[in-house]
Order: sequence, then structure tokens, then C-alpha cells
Amino acid sequence: MAAGTPPSAPRPGDAVDYRTTRDPDPGSRPDEPTQPGRVAAHRACRWAAALLALVTLAGAAACAGPPSKGDVRSAPLNQSRNNVAILANEPTPSMPPGLLVTSFLQALTGDQEDPSFSVAQEFLTPEARSKWIPAGSTWTGTTKIVGYEVSVPDAPQTANHSAHPAEGAGAATAPQAAAPTPVGAEQTISVSGAQVAQIDPYGFFQFQTGPVIQQFTLKYLGASVGWRIATPPDFRMIHPDSFKRAYQEYQSPLAVYLPSHGSAAPVTDQVYLTQDSGKVDYTYDALARAVLHGRLSSQDTGLTLARPVTVDSNGLARVTLQTPPPGRAGLVTDVQLALTRTFRDASENQQLLSSTALSQVLVDYPGCTSCNPNSVAPDGSTTPPVYWVCPQTQGDSNAAIVDRPQLSGGADAPAVCPANGAKVPSLVPLTGIQLEKDTPIAVKQTSDSSDAKSPQSMTFVAAVEHSGAVVVLDDKNNAQQVWYRAKSANGVTDLEWDPTDGSLWVVDNKNLYRVQDPVAPGSGDGTPQQIPIPIPDQQVVRFKPSPDGLRAVVVSGPSTTDPSGAAGPQTATMVFIARTGGSVALTGLDGSPSGAFSLVQALTTDAEASHDGLQHDVLQTVTDAAWADGRTVVLLGLQQAGSSTPKLYRLYLDGSQDSTIMAPEDAQTAARHIAAVTGMIGGHASLWTFSDAPGPTDSNTTYSYFKRSSGADSFQESGWSPVAATATAG
Repeated sequence: MAAGTPPSAPRPGDAVDYRTTRDPDPGSRPDEPTQPGRVAAHRACRWAAALLALVTLAGAAACAGPPSKGDVRSAPLNQSRNNVAILANEPTPSMPPGLLVTSFLQALTGDQEDPSFSVAQEFLTPEARSKWIPAGSTWTGTTKIVGYEVSVPDAPQTANHSAHPAEGAGAATAPQAAAPTPVGAEQTISVSGAQVAQIDPYGFFQFQTGPVIQQFTLKYLGASVGWRIATPPDFRMIHPDSFKRAYQEYQSPLAVYLPSHGSAAPVTDQVYLTQDSGKVDYTYDALARAVLHGRLSSQDTGLTLARPVTVDSNGLARVTLQTPPPGRAGLVTDVQLALTRTFRDASENQQLLSSTALSQVLVDYPGCTSCNPNSVAPDGSTTPPVYWVCPQTQGDSNAAIVDRPQLSGGADAPAVCPANGAKVPSLVPLTGIQLEKDTPIAVKQTSDSSDAKSPQSMTFVAAVEHSGAVVVLDDKNNAQQVWYRAKSANGVTDLEWDPTDGSLWVVDNKNLYRVQDPVAPGSGDGTPQQIPIPIPDQQVVRFKPSPDGLRAVVVSGPSTTDPSGAAGPQTATMVFIARTGGSVALTGLDGSPSGAFSLVQALTTDAEASHDGLQHDVLQTVTDAAWADGRTVVLLGLQQAGSSTPKLYRLYLDGSQDSTIMAPEDAQTAARHIAAVTGMIGGHASLWTFSDAPGPTDSNTTYSYFKRSSGADSFQESGWSPVAATATAG
């Protein structure tokens, strides 16, 4: 490429852009191009290869102009640091308006140096730069993920139509050169496309569709500078492919714990920090702001930071708040616990490893006399045990409900359900209870507060009898309470304890019910109290409340069939659980503005683009769903109509999908039900999945398969399906 020739326009979907170097010769004239520079680009192509390809291109060097960044500043894209190297073309005097706008948008994908987008600001006029992000400030706007295209108007053509060939010459004269662009000339460039999702100023992801358009007014500042943008955008636009590669393959979202207001279960969420990356302090500061604000208006604490969060050389993270508003000082203790959990998880993430290990978190404010540091240490939580049902043994008509406290297997691991037909002790007494085969169970553990000197936990199990009765048993008393009666045991397709109020969710004959303790004070005469929860135009198959009780995954299908008579596909929808006093409702299923959305959608990739080029179905139909932890959902389903091979996908509670956690090969071909749990192995989180299917080398359908993802640990156990349930606290 000749010196002074602008580089070709990169694709809008490129997550890694290109920033040219400059000729270091100080004697270069400002109105002449410097020598060609070298451009290094790191392009992620997960679908073609697992390794990052390093592409070296010849680029045009930039001319001197206000201001200049000089040398390339970059770092390889990797998962060992919480940053993303975004290399973008700096503006050159010869850069045409369309390429200038494209390069500006690519520079907005991210910046590893600081969150003020210093490189992107070089594309602006001095007046626009001073108003957009003032010096010392950070970007606080919304990020929209848009499949955009840059619309460049046709350049006017100038030709001398009066010219004639010279006498005696057989060829026409060369066309007259275009007139130079006058200083101060303006041009409007439009960028439009369909929005897929957006990220609010605190990093919370939300699906949101609709047309988006941005118009940029460009001004020509002279031959030594070229075109510059005079109207900076009020929101940041990122192409879906750029977002997926940069922030899902190489920088996963970070977990956020929100103040739980005394609830036993932590309230969890996550944030994509697409602009506050690069420095540890920036990241902790962004996490703190997300904790204080929350995703929903009801989660806003009303507390604000007095200054940016800092982490000193001793590993102390200091979060200084402004003086709390009246009545809000009592929240500080709850906020400190949420921040400690959030910072602890972040410090253990490979993306935030640093030479100074985080050790303590201090939350204080002016005048606080009781603000003390919290130690950053594991909270002592252990992997919940897994429960399932052993079949009846010879000479015994009763099945047994069993558990495996430690998730480990292998050839030497003893089986919980003996294969020799020996009698198995049940965790809860099942005398007189004839369990229906292949029906769900639900397990919860509560603290027994009646014994103040030595409190013990109690285990409650809800299971389905042959008669269709849903009976609740416990491991301490011999009580057997019928909470619900179904017409047919096979009609009960899901049982789940509510983690907030102790009620039981029952899916029976494609309908959803919330069942309360029939003998609880004020419940009446002991008759089961079943409350139908309407879900318009849907047939419910599974209902899975989140561990904090704020959300639920509903697996359902349409109430009608398609014209061919076949049942429509089942979808997995994330809904919010609205609680008012003692009443509960699911919001969003009737079109109300609640943030409900389908989980079988994802941002596009080059290899998986749908007909509209924006989003595609991960699974065409969903069979089952499970919560692996407070923010991770596992879906079981089919990718294509008529397929008999189920796939397993893991997504996040906000519907975003981390490209690094797809595990379709983990599902067994006979699986119909799944359960999941996240545990700690070697100090790192590891996800287990359980399915009602045998292992890869066994065709015995009475076996259930246990598998640890990203590990070789897997085994199978004899048992009835659905294979497993994890304990709900509360």
C-alpha cells in the first residue's frame, strides 16, 4: 500500500480493530504522510480455531494533527487479565468520512488504557471533545448492541464537459481533478441498524430490540487534519460480533451480589464492564456502583460513592460513601456484605489476578463510628448434596430417597443405590408411601429453631405417590402431609420449593400452582391450599425459581398446535416473581413491561447468523431447565426439528450467553430431565450436571448420569428419574 493511502475499511463486526503507528521522525512535515507503519491485529475466530490468530498488515501512517497518540498501545487478548486490547485506526488527514465514522465506532468497542476513550476522542473536533467526556471523567452512558451499517452519501463528481481532444490527437484528455474540500465543509453520515440488546451505565445487560439510527455531522478542518466529528453520540454503539468476541469470549461478565435486606439467600446478578476495564481499581469501582444501584429501581440503595474505590498495597479495598440520606444508614452493613462477596468473587477471577491480593473490604462514610473492614474469605458455603430415588429392592415395596453429599465419582466410588438388591435406608421415612416412578422430587433444608442450644437442620422432601398425591416428608418427624392432589401422578411434571416463603410450586397437567402448607397457622382446616398461577396461552412443563426467589425460568409451549397438527416448540422464558404481601404473580408473560424474555436466543456469530443477521435460536425446543447457581441457567433441548439428540447449554440469568460456557456435548442422548449445581474444586468453581440417562457406554435406562463439565470426573448411579434435586434453603 502506498504511503498516504488510507487503509481499507474494517468490517463493522470486527471485535479487534487496527490502530496505525506513526513515523517517529520529528522532522516529518505536518502536511505530508509519514512512512508506512506496522499494524498488529488480534482477531478472535473461535468458530474456526481455538487459537488467536495474529495478523500483520501494512497500514498507512498518520499525519500530524491534533491530538496524536503516537505508538501502538496494545496487549494480546487473553483471559488472564480483565482488559481487552482494542486496536483502532487513528484518524489521518486522508481518511474519508465513511471510514472515519467506522473507525470511531470501533474505537468505542473498548479501551484498555482508560474508560474515557482517549483514542475515540481523537476523531472529534476540539469543541466536541471538550463537551463529550471532559478531562478526568469517565463514560457514563448507555451501550447499545446494534447490527449497524454506515451509510455514506455519494461524493459529488466534478468533470469538465467542455473539454475537447487536442487537434490531431486521437485520445480524450484526462478528466479534471475534483476541487479541493474547503475548510469548514460539513457532511452528514448515518449509521443505522437493528438493536439486539443494551447495557445500562452500570453494566447490566438487557435484551431490547428495535431500529436504531445515529447521525454524525463531520467537519473538514484542513489538509493537515482532515475530517473530524462535530456531533459526538449520546450512546455507545457496538456491533453484536464485536461484543460477543471481545466481552463474551475474552472477558466474561462478573458476578454482583446485591443487598439482600436480611434474606438468607444472596441476591445475585452480573455486569458486563465494557468500558471500566484495564485497571483493577476501575473494575472494583464499577462493581461497587453496580452493587449500590442494582438492575431494578427497587434495588437502588440510594447510597452513592464519595470518591473512586481504591485498593492499597496491603490489599485493602476502600469504598467511601457520601453521608447516607435519612433512614439509609442502616443499609451500610448489608451493603458491606454484598460488596465483600462481590469483590471476593472478582478477586478470584482470572481476569482480576494482580500482584496485590485483595484481603479486606472497608465501607465507610463521614462520621461513621462502626465501620470496620471485612475479611475477604470464603463464606463457608459447600456444594449442596444431590438427591434422587433408589428403586424398590427385593422384598420391599418402598423406594428410598437417597443423597450423595460429596460430588465425586470414578470407578472406585461406592454406589449409593446397591446393585445387589440390598435394602437402602431412606433419608426420610417412607412407610406406607408408594412413590410413582419417574416423577419429580423437591428437597429443602431449614434450620430447626426450636432447639436454641443445639440447632439442627431439617430436610423436607416433596414427592408424588401412585395416587397422584404430593406428599411432604421430613427427616426428623414421622409426619406425612398431603400438600396437593393431582388427578394423575403422571400429570405432575415439576415440583420446586420456593426459596423465599416456603411454598411449593407444582406443575400439574400443564398448569402451574403455588401450594401452601395446609397445616400452617391461618391456613384453614388442613385442606391443601393450592393457588393457580395463570400463564396466558401457554402450557407449562417446568417451573424453576432462582435461588434468590426473584426470577424463574418457565419452560412452556403454546396452547395450540401448528397447522400440520404438530405441537409447537417449547421455549424457556425468564420472568420476574412479583411478591406483594402474601400474594405472588409472574410478570411479563402477558406483555407487561417486566423484562421477561426468551432464553433461546443469542447474539449472532459469523458462523451462526440467522436470516435477519441479528439473532438466532440456540435451541429450537427446550425440554428442561435448571439453576446451577444464582446466575447460571442450564437448558436441555433440541437444536433442530426432528432431532433425537439433546444438547446442553449454559446461559446467564439476563439472557446473555458467554461463548466459553456452551457445552452441548455434555447431554446424553436419552436425557429428558436435568439438574445442576456449582461447587468448588481446588478453589475454583466447577459445574456439575445430572441427567436421567445412562453414561456414554451403558444402555441401562435405570441409571442416571453425573458429569462435571470441563473435567474428566463423571459416573452413573442406579436410580429413578428425574435423576436429582438440589436442596433449597429456607
